[in-house]
Amino acid sequence: MVKLTARRLLAYWLDMTLTACLLIGAQLLLYTMFSGFPFDYLDRGYEIELWVLATFSMPVWMYFIWSELSLRKTIGKQLLGLKVISEKGPRLTFLQVLVRTFIKLLPWELTHLIILVPEPWWGADEPANVLWIYLPNAMMILYIAVLLSGRGVKGLHDYPARTGVVHDAKARRRMERGERRGSM
Repeated sequence: MVKLTARRLLAYWLDMTLTACLLIGAQLLLYTMFSGFPFDYLDRGYEIELWVLATFSMPVWMYFIWSELSLRKTIGKQLLGLKVISEKGPRLTFLQVLVRTFIKLLPWELTHLIILVPEPWWGADEPANVLWIYLPNAMMILYIAVLLSGRGVKGLHDYPARTGVVHDAKARRRMERGERRGSM
């Protein structure tokens, strides 16, 4: 129960760290190759938010949607021997994965909006909406509480999507075989 919860949280952290490293690396490469274009020309909060949506949020959304729809697992879940299952049958539907992803990434997207719109916090003398930043943080605490109460199988995003996350028996058997070989 707690073990599954910890695995899910670690898998999410791995996925977000992996995508962040890749996407930040790509952004730095773009910045270097094009002498700061378009970054140096994005001044307004909504411009930066649109750039973040196009070059960061959408690739992360596509990663989660494609991975869970086609493979039933992300790289983080694969590494930790987990997979997404559907209450409706053997396959996940596009709608299930879309709902899961929307709810899962909602705190992340709200954080972008709060910090960037109407004016980026780093460019303002007194940032607007400062107290709103507590909302996505409170949501994350709620998400973890629901995950704990769902015994690690169901997070908040799993209930409306009618999905869950379980140990992948095939992955577990492969890991155990590898451990036995390594311990000889």
